[in-house]
Amino acid sequence: MKTPAILIFLWSFPFLSTSFRLDRNSKDGRDGRLLGLTDFESGTTSPWIDESAADAKWLIEDFSAPFDPSQPAPTPSSGTKYLRVNRPAGTSGQAVLRSEPFIVQPGDQFRLSFWIRSDPIQVNNIQIYWSNNGVQERILSLVEYSTPTNFEWRTISVLIPATGPVETRLSIFGFCNSGTVDAVAIDNLVVESSDQTVPPSSTVTPDPGTGTTVYTTVSTTTSPGGCPSNLGANSVRCETLGGKCYCFSLYKVDSWYTGDSYCRTNGATLVSLETQTEISLIDSYITSASSGLDQYAYWTSGQWVGSGYTWTGSNQPFTATNWYPGQPDDLVSGYCVRLFYGGDYAGRWSDIICSGEGYTPFYFICEL
Repeated sequence: MKTPAILIFLWSFPFLSTSFRLDRNSKDGRDGRLLGLTDFESGTTSPWIDESAADAKWLIEDFSAPFDPSQPAPTPSSGTKYLRVNRPAGTSGQAVLRSEPFIVQPGDQFRLSFWIRSDPIQVNNIQIYWSNNGVQERILSLVEYSTPTNFEWRTISVLIPATGPVETRLSIFGFCNSGTVDAVAIDNLVVESSDQTVPPSSTVTPDPGTGTTVYTTVSTTTSPGGCPSNLGANSVRCETLGGKCYCFSLYKVDSWYTGDSYCRTNGATLVSLETQTEISLIDSYITSASSGLDQYAYWTSGQWVGSGYTWTGSNQPFTATNWYPGQPDDLVSGYCVRLFYGGDYAGRWSDIICSGEGYTPFYFICEL
């Protein structure tokens, strides 16, 4: 079983008033290879590119002229312009922003300021990914800040877990629900060097109270105690199946992000069904009379990332699949994969919006 081992805290850094870029004269000898401060005051997003596939888009908003005057953003700490997710009234969606390619070195970190608000809590989200040899890996999720009482800009830093020089692109996914109070905005984006390093096999969770980023290093070996009987403080019951530990929630959540955050906070990830053997194993357990589990629907770690569905728990593309006929039918950002037992689905998969109103909440499955 994977168990939490080490915590490293990164404190928020103050805003930079001028563009930050290393050059040949910098003390560490690196060339100007880092993304400079992007505060959008010029009215352009360069070197960031909006690659949103749906109606939701990242658009530059001026504090003095908000898209929705009834829901203005908090006062920025500097300047008047920032990026905000804009979508048609009454709709939800996920906007995608990607950097131009650049070379990242070990110890480089990404810093941004953000505002995220939702009612109910933990519905909207900002997720940060980096590309590692063509594979997108998530390094930060900010769903913990998504509350109806959030009226402030915050700053957070996260290490990019590079172990050597590599060309990468950063991606920022901003999901915004359809409610009138829902809002997602970002500003002051910069990649800069730091004196920190990231242990391998880390997961990242933000601390809303302090503005720090928390890396939890997870061991890849089985602990002497084996699979716990319960994961975390809530009713998430664990079982050893096929030599691995799976934990099944006994309550429903109305957001993929809520289930994902709960798993990661407790040193696990949402389940990744990567082989036909694992697919059959989980299905057999859920449908067994002894499991006592409600046969309805469960969030998995599957999510549309970039150009395809990916198991975000393991950062692997889909190979073995168990889609219901006609699924997936939403090949756009902001959609996740559920293991569904309603009607004639019988444990097959369907894609559905990761968070939003209008459907029944689901259970979730973590794996250690």
